[in-house]
Formats: sequence, structure tokens, C-alpha cells
Amino acid sequence: MDLTFSTEQQELAEAVRRFSREQITPERLNAWEKMPGGIDPECWATIAALGWIGLGLPQSAGGSGLGLVDVACLMSECTRGLVPTVVGSAVRGGCALAVLDPTAPELTDLAAGKQRATLVLHERNASSPAAIATRLDGGASPRLTGEKWYATHAAVSDLLIVATREGEAISLVLVERAAAEVGLLRGFVSDETQAVIRFRDTPILRRLGPPGAAAGALEQLQHQQTALALAEMVGGMAAVLERTVAYVKEREQFGQKIAVFQAVQHQIADMATTYTAARHLAWQAITRIAEDRQDGLDLATAAAFVGQGFKRLTLTAHHLHGGAGYVVEHPLHYYSERAQSLCIRYTPEADALEAIAADLLDG
Repeated sequence: MDLTFSTEQQELAEAVRRFSREQITPERLNAWEKMPGGIDPECWATIAALGWIGLGLPQSAGGSGLGLVDVACLMSECTRGLVPTVVGSAVRGGCALAVLDPTAPELTDLAAGKQRATLVLHERNASSPAAIATRLDGGASPRLTGEKWYATHAAVSDLLIVATREGEAISLVLVERAAAEVGLLRGFVSDETQAVIRFRDTPILRRLGPPGAAAGALEQLQHQQTALALAEMVGGMAAVLERTVAYVKEREQFGQKIAVFQAVQHQIADMATTYTAARHLAWQAITRIAEDRQDGLDLATAAAFVGQGFKRLTLTAHHLHGGAGYVVEHPLHYYSERAQSLCIRYTPEADALEAIAADLLDG
């Protein structure tokens, strides 16, 4: 498989890297962590003006009209450069709405960064459509009742894309965040961006598709979101590997660089092997989803390996950095946190392995 980016994708990647070098500093990262929105208004406006948020949105709405692979390229570089996660959430939400309703009037404000949307799909103890308990009561004025968990950056979003049960089937609806009760899940996960949302006879803006006919669209949405997470993980792995190689070439112990020690070389080699395998698996899954030609277990295989690989790679990096890798001033912990949250949310190992095992047993 050819993993070479197109000229346009290479230019996009370099633009994100240049922005990250110039704008993403330890001081700003530390300051953004203390902000409710995870980013300051000036930086958000700059990113919106660059067109990143609207990259995958229709040109008619002010976006660039690019496809999943291009958006994945953006997401990969954003994680590599530690661009605030709220940017990725905004990109995800806009792309999801564009898939479900390409003519949605809200897309114009989303592309310009004037509004943000986020996905609200999961119940407290399950993520499968069969477990959805939140209900939409139909009629002239449909109302939503129930509770959703793990909604990323919902507290700073304007629009919620909600998966709900309508009768015995599944619908996707658009809801104003101001109409719901949103609370942060502080201390529950490795970051504090996820929320629990309660709907109490909450009005919806509209359905995103025919009533009770969203099962297929929801599956497509989840596949695309997982694909973007795989791209983020590969970008993060590249950055961690690069930083760790540079560090072991500089760090001295017993009068020489630690890169000369065989044990260190073996660990670096393992990191590089993990990254290379993850890169191939991830981009194979992404490109096949983009072309709507998934073959067998591409996504499940990538999900089973890449998420766990990202976590292992960051743990090895912490080990090789020693105490330097555990201080808050060092950026390594940001990658570790992203590895944990992305893995938990998008690539749970048990689900992926269950799918792989079922396919092998059926074969």
C-alpha cells in the first residue's frame, strides 16, 4: 500500500506542523488546560480562519469539501502537534452533520468556527445501538428523554447530534445544547472534556433522516469516527517516537549517550516497529472506509492493534525519559493522556478482538 500523501495533503501537513511549532508551547498548553473551552479565543479564531474546521464540510457552506482521508491527515497532524482537542471535536462534529444532512443550514456557522457541534451517542454502560435507552417521543413536537455519557466537549458545543430510540428503532436528531443539562465528568477519565447530558422532555431542532431509520447511518458514523481516531493515534505515535529518539541521543549516563546502550536500542526498535505496523493498519482502514470498500476486518484489526500500541509506545517513552518524562512541563504526558482517552472512546480492545474472533470462528 502506498502511504505517500498527495502534494495537497503534504502541504496541509506542513501547515499544521508550522502552526504547532509557532503556536503550541508548554506555557500555552498549561494555560489551555485551565480554560473551560480548552483553548483561548484568539487561537480558536486563527484556526477557524485557516479553514481547518471546515475542511470536510461542503463548499456551499464555506468549507473545503474534502474527503475523509484529507480530514484524517489534518487530525493526525493536530495530535502530532498537540493542537487542542476541542479543535478535533469541532472537526468531528461538523463532518458528522455534513454526512447526515449535507444541506444543513448550521454548517455555515460550523465551518466559520462560529458554532460547534459534537456527537452524543453513548449510554452510560454501553455503546452499541441495541443498548440505547434514550427515547424520542414523536408527535407534532418531538421530545427527548434520557441520559447520555462521554460526550466530548459538549459543555462548549452549541449543537448536539444525538442517537436515540424512537419506538423500536433508532433515530438521529439535532438538539441545541442550551436545551439540555450538561455536566462534566471530572476525574472520571484521563481528561476533563467529557460530559454527561440529561434530557428531560427536551425539544429537538429536527431529525437527521427519516424517523427510526438511522441504524445504518449510525454505523457509518461510528466507522468514520473510529477512522479519524486511528489517524490521531498514528500522529501521536510519530511525535512520541521522534521526541524519544532525540532524547536518548542527548541524555548522558555513565559518561556516554544512553542511545549507545543495547537495552535502549531494543526499546526504540520496538517503538519503531509498533509505529510502522500501526501506520499501515490505520491508513489501510481509513482509505477503505473513505472509498466505501471495507474488506473483512480492516477496521477491527486496526482498532485492536493501534490503540494498545499507542499506549505501549507512550509508556516506553516515559520509561526512557526517566524523571524528565513525568513532569508537567514536559509535553509527553499530553500524548499519554490522548492515548488513553482515544483508546477508551474509539478503539476498545475487547470489542475489536470479539469481532476478530467471531470472524475466525465463522471461517
